[in-house]
Amino acid sequence: GSRPSWLWPVSFLQIPVARQQILLYSLQMAGRRASTLLVIAVAMCGLWLLPGTFVPPMSASTRATGPHGALSVEDMAKLSALGATLAVPQAAEARLPDEFVAFAPIVDVLPILPVFFLLLAFLWQASVGFR
Repeated sequence: GSRPSWLWPVSFLQIPVARQQILLYSLQMAGRRASTLLVIAVAMCGLWLLPGTFVPPMSASTRATGPHGALSVEDMAKLSALGATLAVPQAAEARLPDEFVAFAPIVDVLPILPVFFLLLAFLWQASVGFR
């Protein structure tokens, strides 16, 4: 049977010979598949890299003492709380230099801008139907 005109609008014989060869070559290239050897090589590389992706679990004795006298979780929590309390007064007293005080309202809004860009991305995707 003949093909519908919307699928193949011109006869293959109406195309010049050079373009026929290009068309046939591109169809042959599209039909090629990856060789089995390539698939096996990629799988072997993945299996070779797999053991290095996971961290071995710590033994119970190492977990109890900590590596090389490291701080315990409670000590790290205390230090982070101390750092936060020391940083809060400095953050509250932070000021712009005198020549930039006029831009203070703009500077107050700047940290919110990435949120607006994120919302704009969702709005854009909603408008195109999440293609």
